Amino acid sequence: MLERIDRYELKERIGAGGQATVYLGRDTLLERTVAVKVMNQLVSTQPEYVDSLMSEAQLAAGLSHQNIATVYDFKVDGDYACIVMEYFPNSLDKELQRDGAVSTTRAANIAAQICDGLAYAHAMGFVHRDIKPHNILMGADGSPKITDFGIARATDLSSTSAVGTPLYMSPEQCRGEESPDVRSDIYSIGITLYEMLAGAP
Repeated sequence: MLERIDRYELKERIGAGGQATVYLGRDTLLERTVAVKVMNQLVSTQPEYVDSLMSEAQLAAGLSHQNIATVYDFKVDGDYACIVMEYFPNSLDKELQRDGAVSTTRAANIAAQICDGLAYAHAMGFVHRDIKPHNILMGADGSPKITDFGIARATDLSSTSAVGTPLYMSPEQCRGEESPDVRSDIYSIGITLYEMLAGAP
């Protein structure tokens, strides 16, 4: 396991996917806990991918909304690139796996806040492309925090395949017919809301 990238100590692996591995980290300069998303694509094998990722991460770092997880930093250290983000110990998918379906009132409240965050991002020119419970972190007060802005877009630049999670993707996104727009995110919110109410996809 990696132990450090630049000034960030990697304490333990807390998640993994096709694009990246997420670590609980420590910013040794600012002395705060962070989430460090280390991209699986090695820098040396596809530098243009890292350039795209860095550009999108810089744009995502400019998003400031109470329902969007903050991006703190982007680093390249040797063969590894990482995005450093605000850390939350809980996520919507973990909550659903643990507790099952949530009440109608709570589901509506969470969905409304997700919509608020996405409306802000859409107004700033961002389409998320991968809205799903796994990418909705939960604050200590129970408020949702959308994460992974920019990663899906950057990944799309290094691949000819559709980007996203098929279960939550709009039909046109699955077919790869056109570049996803805000309507695809709205569709994904609908699937996420259904999962909150049903307790399963």
